[in-house]
Amino acid sequence: MNLAAKRLDGVYVINVKAFHERRAFMEAQLLKHDISAEFIIDADADELTAEMIDKYFIGNNLSANQMSCALKHIIALELIIARKQQRALVLEDDAIFSPRFNEGLHYVLEESPRFDGPKVIFIGCGGNFYTPKSLRKPDQHLYIGSRGRFTDSYIIDCDTAQRRMDWITGNKMSLPIDNQFEKIDRELGISMLWLEDPVVEQGSKAGMFMSAVEKAPPIWLQRLFFNWEKLKRKYIYQLWR
Repeated sequence: MNLAAKRLDGVYVINVKAFHERRAFMEAQLLKHDISAEFIIDADADELTAEMIDKYFIGNNLSANQMSCALKHIIALELIIARKQQRALVLEDDAIFSPRFNEGLHYVLEESPRFDGPKVIFIGCGGNFYTPKSLRKPDQHLYIGSRGRFTDSYIIDCDTAQRRMDWITGNKMSLPIDNQFEKIDRELGISMLWLEDPVVEQGSKAGMFMSAVEKAPPIWLQRLFFNWEKLKRKYIYQLWR
């Protein structure tokens, strides 16, 4: 039994209806880790209406796929708020779990109460960003990060989700959801916490899947770029940081 996951109030997976391979991949991971999840499949790109776009977006910087991804995250936040959940995990369907996934969840749930105020906890390595080795402490696994770590895997509470939604209602969105959430969190003073070591990698960045929201190199080249960045930032840079 996954005792750490049982302490979560909810798990949500962002998924496109036609992405059967990704859904099957995620379902297999969830089953292996004894985790129940709710898939967010509404608001696909071909389902967007002018009313939906006008309600949540401003400008014309985003593609239909980018707006769809953002709206699926909005749906997850609204469910977390409505259900008053304090520990909700949001995953994108290309999130690759580390063998240490359950252990990472345990550390997050044990240490997160030490951080007061609104916060979002990134359990993935998004962009291959890591807390410098010189700042890490024995038996500590959560650290205040310098930026968001992408939206492939994060834990959030209903109050923080409400703050994000209030901002969106008042300002609307004009950036890809990763960047938009980071902008919102910075403006609202929401702490961006990083799990070290992270326990999720993003499959569309690591070369397992093609990106669904942006143009990307071929999978083999994407995998090469990702592994090179991981080598640099996780290991080489840490030699003097």
